[in-house]
Amino acid sequence: MKPDDHTSIIEPIAALQAKWAFRELLLLADPSEEMVGRYLPGGEMFVWRDEVGNVVGEAVVDGPGEVKNLAVVPHRQGQGWGRRMLDDLCGHYKGMFPVLTVGTSDGGVGFYERCGFRYFRTIRGFFADNYPGPVIDGDGSLCTDMIVLMRRL
Repeated sequence: MKPDDHTSIIEPIAALQAKWAFRELLLLADPSEEMVGRYLPGGEMFVWRDEVGNVVGEAVVDGPGEVKNLAVVPHRQGQGWGRRMLDDLCGHYKGMFPVLTVGTSDGGVGFYERCGFRYFRTIRGFFADNYPGPVIDGDGSLCTDMIVLMRRL
């Protein structure tokens, strides 16, 4: 079932303990529990549910309008949920921030560009400098640089 077929429910998650209840999803997007622990307390978290209440995905956005974490449950990936979630976030933050930004590895650039984000800058060595071990992309390649993209709101 595609997200446009039925209404989704967007649920804000405020309490830190409640945010960590979605640990598995958070770690799909960011493999370091330590890194997630740095931005999760201060970030706004939202969970998307389908029309019967099943969790479809989550997103965490920090104060300056940066998407720090975005994940869709594996069996719902490729169905348009990620795009729907980003569109919802852009609608929610319109008027609060001029742009929404996201940092990703090389492997995520295409997805975000298809969702209206454009290249902004590269942070050289980000993954090697900030993660306790190697970060491997979904295609098996080693992540080194963070690519930052932005979408005007």
